[in-house]
Amino acid sequence: MVSSVQTCTMSSRRKFTPTTLETVRNWMSDGPGRALTILLGVVATTAGIAMLNRAGIEFKVAGSVALIFPASAVAVLAGLFLRWWGVGAVFIGYCLTPWGLSTTPGRIAFFAFAAALQAVIPALVVKRLRAREYRCIQFLGAVAIVPTLVSALVALPALILLSQPQMSVGQAFVSFFGWFLGDLVAVMLLAVPVVLMVRPDLVLVDDFVRLYRGWVGSPATVAKPMVMIVVVFVAMELTLWFALFGVHWIASLLLIPILWAAVRGGVGAALQINAVSGIAYIIQVVRIQAHQEGMGLFAELFSSYLNLVVFVGAALVVGLAWGRADTLVRELDEHRCLLQENFERVVTALAAAVEAKDPLTQGHVQRVAKLAVAVGKELGLMGPRLEMLRFAALLHDVGKIGVPEHILNKAGPLSLEEREIIERHVTVGVEIIESVDILGPAIPFIRYHQERWDGGTDAKTLKYPGYFGLKGDEIPLEARIIAAVDTWDAITSDRPYRAAQSSNVAMQELHAEAGKQFDPEVVAAVRKVISSRDGVISSDRIPIIGSRLPDWVSD
Repeated sequence: MVSSVQTCTMSSRRKFTPTTLETVRNWMSDGPGRALTILLGVVATTAGIAMLNRAGIEFKVAGSVALIFPASAVAVLAGLFLRWWGVGAVFIGYCLTPWGLSTTPGRIAFFAFAAALQAVIPALVVKRLRAREYRCIQFLGAVAIVPTLVSALVALPALILLSQPQMSVGQAFVSFFGWFLGDLVAVMLLAVPVVLMVRPDLVLVDDFVRLYRGWVGSPATVAKPMVMIVVVFVAMELTLWFALFGVHWIASLLLIPILWAAVRGGVGAALQINAVSGIAYIIQVVRIQAHQEGMGLFAELFSSYLNLVVFVGAALVVGLAWGRADTLVRELDEHRCLLQENFERVVTALAAAVEAKDPLTQGHVQRVAKLAVAVGKELGLMGPRLEMLRFAALLHDVGKIGVPEHILNKAGPLSLEEREIIERHVTVGVEIIESVDILGPAIPFIRYHQERWDGGTDAKTLKYPGYFGLKGDEIPLEARIIAAVDTWDAITSDRPYRAAQSSNVAMQELHAEAGKQFDPEVVAAVRKVISSRDGVISSDRIPIIGSRLPDWVSD
C-alpha cells in the first residue's frame, strides 16, 4: 500500500481547472459583458433564424415539412441562453423570411408564434433543470421533445385548414410528425452539442461532467470515433454510387463510434458523437429523398427517423449506464482508499504501541520498514509483495507488547529466563496479527525474520541463533530482508546497553555475517541502498507518528 495510498491521495486532490470557455462565460454573465452579450445574441439570433428558416426549403420533403429544420436548433439555444430576449428575436427572425403556407401577415405571425414556442419553453425551464439523477433525460425532455411537440401541435390545425386541397387524416398525421421530428432532429443534432460544449452542467450531473471533460481533454480519444464516422460515410457514398446495399443498413455502422464514445466519455461524449454521426447520415439521406415520391418517400422517411432514434437511444442507454458505472467505480475507489488509509493507521498504531514501551527504539520499526522497502525494490519485489514486506517490517516486533518493560529496557545481560521471554515475542506477534486476514501473507515474514541463513539454532555457540531451523532459500526472501535491515538499524541506533554505532561499523558486521546469519545477496542489496544515501545513518529519532521522515528513507 506504499504506492496505493499515494495514488489515493493524488486522486483525491485532482481537480479540474476552469477552461477558457468558462472564463469567457463568466465575463459574459455580468455587467457590461452581459448587456453586450444580449445585444449580439439578439442580432445573431434574428439573422440566424431568418437565414436558416429560408434554408429549410432545401430540406423540404413534402408540403411544408422538412427532414431537418436547423432554425429550430437556434430557437432552442436562444431560449436557453437569452431567455425572453431570445424569444423576441426568434419571432422576428421567422417573420422576416416566411415560406410554405405563410402567405399573409396573419399566417406569418401565427406560424412564427408556433415556431417561437420552441424558444419559450426552454426560457421557462432553464432555471429549473436541477435533477440530481438522469439530468440529461430531464434536459432532453424539457428542451428538445416538449418544445418541438408543442410547436407541432399548435401548428397542426393551421396546416389542416390552410392546405389546398384539404388534407386527409393520413396526410395530417404525416405533416404533424414531419414537423415534430424535423424540429426534434435539428435540436438533437445541432443544439444539444452546443449546450454540451458551453454549459455541460445543464445537461449532465457533476460526475458525468467530470467524465465528459476528461474525454474532451483527450484529442486522441475524440479522434478515434471521428475516424470511424468518416469510414462509414465513405462506405455510404460508395453504396450510393454502386447501389450495393441500402444506405440505411450501412448507416447502422454509425452505432460503433457512438458506443465507443459512450464507454469512453459517458452520455455527454455519446451525444456529441451521435450529433456528428446523425449529420453525416442526414447528408446522405437528403440526397436519396430528392428522388423519392409517394410511398417510397414515406419508407425513406420512416427508415431515416428510425435510425436516428436508434442512434439517440443507444447514446443515452449506454452512455448513462457507463457513466453510472464509472461513478460507482470512482466511489468504490474512494472507499478503498479510505479503508487503506485507515488500515495504515491501525498498523502504524500497533507499531507505535511497541515503541511506546521502549522510548530508546522510537522510530525503529518505521526506519526498518522504509529501508526494507528500498532493499525489496532493489531485489526486484513489487506490488502486493512489496506492500506485505512493509507491513511485516512495521509489525515484526509487535510481539514485544507482551514483553515486560523491565526486560526490554534492561541495561545488563539477560538471564536465560529473560532471554526465553524475549524470544517468545515472535510467536506472540504472529498470534496478535493472524486473525487479520489481509495480513495473512505477512505472517511468514514475521515468524521467520529471526532465522539464520546457515540454519543454526544452537544458543550455546551462536550469539543470535535461529528459532525454527530454516536455512537458505527455505526462509522467505522478505524475512531475510527484514533480518538484515533490522540488524543494521539496531547497530546504528542507541540501545540501553550501548551507544549507536556508525553506518560503516554496521555494514562491517553485516558483511562478517554474510553467508552465516544473513543472505549474502540481501547484504549486498543493503550495502547498495545505504551507499546510495550518501552515508546517512538511520539513528536519528523518527517517531512513528507525527514526524516527517528524512528524504532518504521516503524515496
